[in-house]
Amino acid sequence: YCDELKGKVNSYGLEITELSTHLQGQLVAVHPAYDIMFDNFAPEALHGKPKERTKWAIETVKKAATASRRLGLDVHATFSGSLLWHTAHPWPQRPAGLVEMGFEELANRWMPILNHFDEQDVDVCYEIHPGEDLHDSIAGPALSYRPDHLRSPMGEGPTDLGNHRARQSAGLGPYPVASSERE
Repeated sequence: YCDELKGKVNSYGLEITELSTHLQGQLVAVHPAYDIMFDNFAPEALHGKPKERTKWAIETVKKAATASRRLGLDVHATFSGSLLWHTAHPWPQRPAGLVEMGFEELANRWMPILNHFDEQDVDVCYEIHPGEDLHDSIAGPALSYRPDHLRSPMGEGPTDLGNHRARQSAGLGPYPVASSERE
């Protein structure tokens, strides 16, 4: 099937360069306050069932890793989800340990996915984006799981890349995003 799909796309002078699971990646880690809003990104049968929706999202992202490998791709874009975004500027102040606990939970959800991507020999590139737990160059390295996991380079999304290039052209210096390259 993948060879047939690639052939059809190539017949139009196009090439599949990467797959993305931004919406499914978002559903890997949703804060309960946002459950109703994010239900629309999942199949209707999973609406109002956050645990089942999370399980579906994790399995769907893993399937995308396998599809990427079968398509001959070695990179995949996604969002990290946002268990902690609401605490970026909290009032009242967040209790000590809350952020660490949130990143620990994010790690618990993402490590099996990253390990599956590793088995498929495909990198996961988190798009650094407001609203995501991995939203800047500080949040990424703060993760309690291996931020240097060979399958999880921090990346720039299309919007961020455009901003980065515009800042460079204007002589404003680099855009503040984290990145690491596969060793």
